[in-house]
Amino acid sequence: MVEDPKRKLLFVLAGILLLSSAQAGDINRTSGHRCADFQTANFLHGSKLNVRFLLFTPSSPSCGELILANDGIKSSSFNSSLETKIIIHGFRALGTKPSWIEGLVHAILHISQVNVIAVDWVHGSTGAYHSAVENVTQLALFISHFINKLLALGVSATSIHIIGVSLGAHVGGLVGHFHYGQLGRITGMVKLRLGS
Repeated sequence: MVEDPKRKLLFVLAGILLLSSAQAGDINRTSGHRCADFQTANFLHGSKLNVRFLLFTPSSPSCGELILANDGIKSSSFNSSLETKIIIHGFRALGTKPSWIEGLVHAILHISQVNVIAVDWVHGSTGAYHSAVENVTQLALFISHFINKLLALGVSATSIHIIGVSLGAHVGGLVGHFHYGQLGRITGMVKLRLGS
């Protein structure tokens, strides 16, 4: 019987998700940091921007390490000698974590020795779509500032790959613009279904 490649990929991603057992708040036994997860927002209370960066590494693919904006990157598990993938989700109608984010992080870390940073802007992407759109430029500036901190640590701009999904793709494009096209790569993807 010939296997369907899409079905095989689905089973691989499902297996990876089942293997990830770290829950928010757990302690990572390898690095000793607390595992952080995406925020949840109440879609009835507006969409004030509240950005967080979660670091996933080859030694900790199931446990996001919260990177604080005030130079928390220096005391984190971030490895400046590795390439860095920055994932930016899109509009979150109901204020929930993107269901696909863990699968993408695991898939990347399964095939590459890289830093993966997931940008959590659930609060700014929730509620009315036009409110999320109004946050795009401010979010792009916030991410650009974060990238400047990486560059100050000696990270090469060409080693940074931004992966934006849906509205996050627009954010990624602006970040690239703010860095004068010097970043290594930007990938923009369309959302697969409402709220993804």
